[in-house]
Amino acid sequence: MQTAQHFFALFLLFLGTLCSAQQRPGYRVVGHIRGLPDQTKMYLIDGGKRQVIDSTVVRQERFVFDGSMAEAAHIYLYAGKGSVSLKLADILLDNRTVEVEGPKPLYDSVTVNGSDIDRLWKEWWREDQQIGYQRFRIKQVQEALVAQKDTARAGILKKIMDEMTASRIELLKSYVKRYHSTAVGAALPTLCTLGNYLTKADYLEMYRTLSPTWQNSGFGREILEQAAVKGKRVP
Repeated sequence: MQTAQHFFALFLLFLGTLCSAQQRPGYRVVGHIRGLPDQTKMYLIDGGKRQVIDSTVVRQERFVFDGSMAEAAHIYLYAGKGSVSLKLADILLDNRTVEVEGPKPLYDSVTVNGSDIDRLWKEWWREDQQIGYQRFRIKQVQEALVAQKDTARAGILKKIMDEMTASRIELLKSYVKRYHSTAVGAALPTLCTLGNYLTKADYLEMYRTLSPTWQNSGFGREILEQAAVKGKRVP
């Protein structure tokens, strides 16, 4: 009787271990992008490490990735490799299910559902580009004035352009502060398109805004690396 009870206890322990292993969290990227040829090789690439972390093959315009992440990371979704590779999406990937859809294999046509970075990055991008587009138009006039040697009016426009750049940087910082305890806030400083305008002080300010968890993440380390690079550059 004791032997039977001992065996039953071991069986329950084994069953619990098995269930725990099966329930271990992991990521799942489910994609359906129309126009992708069968047998196209798809890749998930860690944007910070520039390393392929997973790959799969397209079948009937659909693909699936399954795996696990030690921590959230900014991931690029690519179709193909080398000279024929095509970037299709940015994904803030952690151990959750993400759906990728698109009417054609073009970056601007692909949407990512389940990824906060896709939704919030595009929200920031729309606001940033409203300022950026106006700055671009002013820059065209400013360059024309410089070509005409009208330095007085060109100088006035240059000052306006600098103020608009400062507004873009403040907008970025406001998003990082707003989402300081999430992967989104931690990813934006290095995912944004303002790297050429950001200073070491800007990077460190955004880093200090983050919660301790995200300061110690891969994203936090990337921000510090960018700050260090800026510190080595001669103005």
